[in-house]
Amino acid sequence: MSLENWTPSDIDLELARRIAQQRRAANKVRHLHHHAFRCRSAEETRAFYEGLLGFPLVAACIEPIDPLTNEPKPYMHLYFELGDGSALAFFDYPSHFKADDFPEVDQFGHHIAMEVEGGHATIDAYKHKLQVAGVEVLEIDHGYCRSIYFYDPNGMRVELATNVSVTERFFADKYQSVDADIVAWRALREKHYGAAAAA
Repeated sequence: MSLENWTPSDIDLELARRIAQQRRAANKVRHLHHHAFRCRSAEETRAFYEGLLGFPLVAACIEPIDPLTNEPKPYMHLYFELGDGSALAFFDYPSHFKADDFPEVDQFGHHIAMEVEGGHATIDAYKHKLQVAGVEVLEIDHGYCRSIYFYDPNGMRVELATNVSVTERFFADKYQSVDADIVAWRALREKHYGAAAAA
């Protein structure tokens, strides 16, 4: 992703903020409660998220019954809290997940992106901490944000991002052009991948 298909406008950012506030107020889904993923081991996952990244483990729930089958198959549901009160959650469920269920999923297939506060210094600190721990880190400057990507022990692709000076204007402008951008993508998609892909 880049700023390649963006021409900055002269939109009044105060007006853009009011539009965004109205749009958000109309949405009854307030914020992410939690994002759940599988895990190989509660202990390994805790060591990574709480120990390495500093996300506090706020709940470790032992569930005795599988809610889909009503069978007595215990599992654990972990919640690691983020700064806004939402959480990354994980299921340690040995009778449900097998070793083959933990491939590293590429970032286009699935990833979770979280915004950090503290800007570039925070991104640099996490990058250093992860690399010292032997975690491979990919850094991408998208133009409208700067991100690092890495895998957790469960194969989930994780992104930490910081906004930059043009972030607010970029998204204000992109909101104004969403319909035109979708039409342009449809044509570009068909050109590159054929008519069947455009359906």
